[in-house]
Amino acid sequence: MAYKVLVAIDSTGLSELVLKSLLKQVAPDQTEVLVLEVVEPLLYTAPPEMSPGYQPETAARRKELRAKANRSLDSAIEVFHKSGFKADSRVVEGEIKEGILQAATEWAADLIIVTSHARKGVAKFFHRSVAQAIVHEAPCSVLVLKELARKVAAA
Repeated sequence: MAYKVLVAIDSTGLSELVLKSLLKQVAPDQTEVLVLEVVEPLLYTAPPEMSPGYQPETAARRKELRAKANRSLDSAIEVFHKSGFKADSRVVEGEIKEGILQAATEWAADLIIVTSHARKGVAKFFHRSVAQAIVHEAPCSVLVLKELARKVAAA
């Protein structure tokens, strides 16, 4: 039975950091990887004269965001395949934390890998920590890789 690892990515390009970490911990031929990107819903305050359901501008923007997510996933999948992993990808629309947790539960992941942007102080206060919420609510183990590690590795 394959070890199932859900890798949640965003457009920051941290998939190589995740891959290096994963290669140190598991054998590619015994591991299934699901690379996931969550596209958050667009939230706009609509002027009163707009009727409910009128969203032509948001439809184009959502399509653009999904296309960008698919490009990120294609790039990540290529990296995982070249390293010998059986990998698949999925785009989920919704709130990031909920999208990751739901996908992990539905796919029966053994491990979730997320990255953290290592914000501190006021920046951390204003930007909710998705990684922290996932650690507390995940149905399986969670590995959090700090973006700072990428900067150190590049030096």
